[in-house]
Amino acid sequence: MYSYIKCNELIIQCNTRTKLKQLYIKYMRHEFDLLGSGFVKMGYNLNPKGVCGKRYINPSMSKYGKKAAGKLHKKCSASYQPINWFVDFKSGFFFDPKEYNTREKCRSIIGKRQGVDIKCPWELGRFYHLVRLAIYAIAEKSCRDKIVVEFRDEVLDFIYLNPIGRTVQWSAPMDTSIRIVNLLIAYDILKQLDDKRKLDSQFERQFEQLIRGSLEYVLERLECSGKARIGGNHYLSNIVGIIFASAYLPADDFTDACCVFGAQELITQVERQFNPEGSHFEGSTSYHRLSAEFAVYATALLYGVLASRKGNIFQNYKHNLLRSYGLKPYGMQKYDIRTSEFFPQWYLNRLYNMGVFTRAILKQNNEIVQIGDNDNGRLVMLTPMGECLQENVLDHRTLLAEFSGLFDCHEWEDMIGGILLEKSMLQTLANHTKVNGQLYQTLITDYDIYQNKKIEYEYFRETVLYKSESETKLNEGVRTYCFQSFGIIILRGKRIFVSMVIDTAGSDRFCGHTHNDKLSIEVMVDEKYITRDPGTYIYTASPELMGRFRSVKAHNVIHVNGCEQNLLKDMWFVTRRAKSQLIYANSQMIAGEVCYGHVKHFREVIITEKEIIVKDYANQPFTVGFNNKIYASQYGKLVRLRTGED
Repeated sequence: MYSYIKCNELIIQCNTRTKLKQLYIKYMRHEFDLLGSGFVKMGYNLNPKGVCGKRYINPSMSKYGKKAAGKLHKKCSASYQPINWFVDFKSGFFFDPKEYNTREKCRSIIGKRQGVDIKCPWELGRFYHLVRLAIYAIAEKSCRDKIVVEFRDEVLDFIYLNPIGRTVQWSAPMDTSIRIVNLLIAYDILKQLDDKRKLDSQFERQFEQLIRGSLEYVLERLECSGKARIGGNHYLSNIVGIIFASAYLPADDFTDACCVFGAQELITQVERQFNPEGSHFEGSTSYHRLSAEFAVYATALLYGVLASRKGNIFQNYKHNLLRSYGLKPYGMQKYDIRTSEFFPQWYLNRLYNMGVFTRAILKQNNEIVQIGDNDNGRLVMLTPMGECLQENVLDHRTLLAEFSGLFDCHEWEDMIGGILLEKSMLQTLANHTKVNGQLYQTLITDYDIYQNKKIEYEYFRETVLYKSESETKLNEGVRTYCFQSFGIIILRGKRIFVSMVIDTAGSDRFCGHTHNDKLSIEVMVDEKYITRDPGTYIYTASPELMGRFRSVKAHNVIHVNGCEQNLLKDMWFVTRRAKSQLIYANSQMIAGEVCYGHVKHFREVIITEKEIIVKDYANQPFTVGFNNKIYASQYGKLVRLRTGED
């Protein structure tokens, strides 16, 4: 198999090494903190805490654990304890491989049983932890042999207990795609560190079969629709999985064609899914990070392929092998092998502006504005972000570090000074290729449609959201950023961060990850939250709670007798009826208007030297509140808030 990572080029800083050491101890015990679970030992004697009042106990789980140990006897190390790949580790629901042995059977339970979340076993099967173990093996020589053996044991555990297409771990092509990437990055690193040849030729054959089988599985189940291949973040994940698998597997006509197909579809989907301003069309700041990671990792690896012995495949490939999938002949491709950039300039511009968008939505405490759904989704997790071992999924500086590894710019260095691992990872994947992107103009001075809209409304309420006692002016150094396609406007200053959602459900294709949050605001002063979005909490474990967190009542918009902005039909489908627009914006004020049903609402947010004031006007009697008592800091985890606290 091919290699694209140079271990000696990865920069592992002291604080990162310290956290990875702590995680190493947890991971070697098979204790994982996933989707807000806290650290849980993923064995077959799991004692679940339960979710939403539901706790499942299945006697067959421990019995299957004994059977699993028997299957792995003499295949794994004598001390190895099998991982339970089949359990929702929160509710305890066991996807018994005997019963849940097809994709259809596994997925039939989604949203049907209270408390059950199929995302839990999927998340474990992505193997994020193996990459972190591999990184730690670079930093700590004394642990290398143990980590290499653990990698081998876990992979064999997965292979023998998860036949392709036959367990819950094969019921989501997206998660299979992400698993491909993490397994290959970990393997690339550990193969170089394996001085004692624990990853012998027999293991290599089994590992290669797993990757090849995964590639074929994803290719046969692409998550897109129609001849035009309309897709979202799931299809992007499929593309990056195909690119990684075909880049690493030994060269042959099939893998070569797959790699070119991945490059072709990557270019097409970046054009379709990302706006020129850099934002992702699904209207979620967290899904923007996930989709941007797909794009930047795939781009970097393709540059690595170009610099390898496989570099000529983009001109010399057999497109007929994947003709049914739409693979085009060389003369119809949008890339250009004659240039060092390879990708079209508009593609690189969009990629660059993905980083620009992320930088703009990061507040002074390095957390993004949480807009729309958030399920903690990542492609690869390297640097542990947050206090102690508590992952802060809202800190997206790692994404900026990834873009800094590919783009020849220094604009984000102030943000990523302490995050060099991601930057160096992208640099080595891309064989140190550097590209340039052009800024899409989002900074504005004035935006004025009609200043006197408010006179049309009968009902009014003014809220002094914040009053400052500091001598430093609140409005000092404020600049205005407008991401019109995404539907958000931001005021950033020395002391304040203010954002207003205009309309993140503007896409005609899919708005299932958006919330009823039009004209909602997030306000931070001196790194203290004044008001913020409530987050997401959970999906299919409780469709009712998912709906609550998406509703108008969960957001600091006006509430008119329970009238919703857009109609939430079920977990993923929304009937659009809200129409909103930005009315006025400069460094001192934002004003927007939204209409839905029989409701018309006009909101002004005014920043003076000492105060932040919200003025709400409506054609119906309304209530409004700005202090959320419950907040989801990440998927599956709730925290209680008090005014003025982080």
